[in-house]
Amino acid sequence: MWLALTLLLLLATLAGLVAWRLRPKPSLCQPQQYDTAPRPGTFAVRPLEAMPPIARETPLLEAQSTAWREAMAQAGLRLRRAGVRHVVFVHGTFVGHDPTLLLSSLQGPLSALGPGFMPSLQRLSKLPSDRLLRDLGNYTPEYVSLFQKALGADIPTTRFVWSSANNHVARLRAAVELLRLLATSELGRKRALLLGHSHGGQVLALLTQLVYPARTAEALWQAVRDAGEPTEALQDMARTVARARLDIATFGMPPRYGWATGRQCRLLHVINHRGTEPRGSSIAGVLYTENGDYVHQWGISGSDIPPGSAKERELAARLDAILGEGHDVQAWLRHVRHGARVPRDGFSYLVDYGDRGTGAMPNCLTTCFGHGVYTSYDAMLFNARLLADHFYR
Repeated sequence: MWLALTLLLLLATLAGLVAWRLRPKPSLCQPQQYDTAPRPGTFAVRPLEAMPPIARETPLLEAQSTAWREAMAQAGLRLRRAGVRHVVFVHGTFVGHDPTLLLSSLQGPLSALGPGFMPSLQRLSKLPSDRLLRDLGNYTPEYVSLFQKALGADIPTTRFVWSSANNHVARLRAAVELLRLLATSELGRKRALLLGHSHGGQVLALLTQLVYPARTAEALWQAVRDAGEPTEALQDMARTVARARLDIATFGMPPRYGWATGRQCRLLHVINHRGTEPRGSSIAGVLYTENGDYVHQWGISGSDIPPGSAKERELAARLDAILGEGHDVQAWLRHVRHGARVPRDGFSYLVDYGDRGTGAMPNCLTTCFGHGVYTSYDAMLFNARLLADHFYR
């Protein structure tokens, strides 16, 4: 009997040691190092494949060709077979509901006018970017609706709208709101596909640092607490989301923040780029977007606009220590000359989306400096197939 008890105790101890060794190790989540070459095997050049055209002026499923609808439906079938239960689109900087943080600064008196007054103002504030930019560097409601219907309509698809202000604190607040959304999506242990354009990718990076083991987590949660959020309830939500499987793809995300990924979270980056060398170029060809996405090169560490309030400026300065420089022109000038293309974490595809200017007139504004092509209707099918090929073979 004593021998059996001793063996059981040894087996329990051994199992505990194995579990301890196999536990997820906290991710380093280090900011991008711009002077370091990307590691072999972390990127590839992906050609832009010919796809059935889309009737972009009539973004309705019924208006599309049979070939286009069938190709999108095939991608949707692969998502369903992989267990994807929610698709979320996250836009980038300056196209949200409060890019200048003016509404946020008036939140107290505006909220006193009624619980629905502030959300109504935010919806109105988002309208100009939807009407003027349409699908140029912006996910419109029509785009998201068409994407959902084309996949088969049974995978819920959400357009996540945030302030879009260009600083650490605004992106952290957005990550907290996205955490709330995912925690109430009833994912269980199923998959969610999260797509982030531009600095929307930074919002997703912060989400992973809140959800998965990360060395930055303690400092990040302290910042969430100091921003006035109920961290105990949010940490419960993070544990809920951690049970799901997250497939994350960023489009034109400037390489900045670190990521906390692992067995439950896969990460892909897509970058509009010309050539095979994973480096951007000088500003020389910017008028005709000769090197692809220039905003991807410019929106890096140091490019933030400081928050308006003293409290949030202090909080942003503290976040610099774990996320990299926020507002620092000298640091930005040092970093941008390296032309970094490939983020440290995840896998990257370098894709020439074919938006190089060929006429006499520059096309930098009509392409948003090569940064607007990812969200265009014309790229929807290619992006959907790319995601299906990479994540859901």
